Amino acid sequence: MLGAIGLDERQESAYRALVALGAAEAADLARRLAIPEQDTERALRGLEQQGLAAQSSARTGRWVAAPPAVALGALLTQQRHELERAELAAVLLAEEYRAE
Repeated sequence: MLGAIGLDERQESAYRALVALGAAEAADLARRLAIPEQDTERALRGLEQQGLAAQSSARTGRWVAAPPAVALGALLTQQRHELERAELAAVLLAEEYRAE
């Protein structure tokens, strides 16, 4: 469902689990998701890059979920802006095509 904003299946599963738990270590999350820890770490790093998760400052190795309303809202806004730019480009190309 969150693929529309750039998350792959593992990232979405990791984020959903992290939201449900609030915080977790990568090894615990990997067991919960039944995927290798390395893949879980990769998914968490991807979530971190998108502002959906962060490493806990209070406890090393622990990851926390960013609040969905804030983090997903920002991604949705970014996606909307990108779609608006693409729509404008399409209109300009159509006008150029008609002019030729």
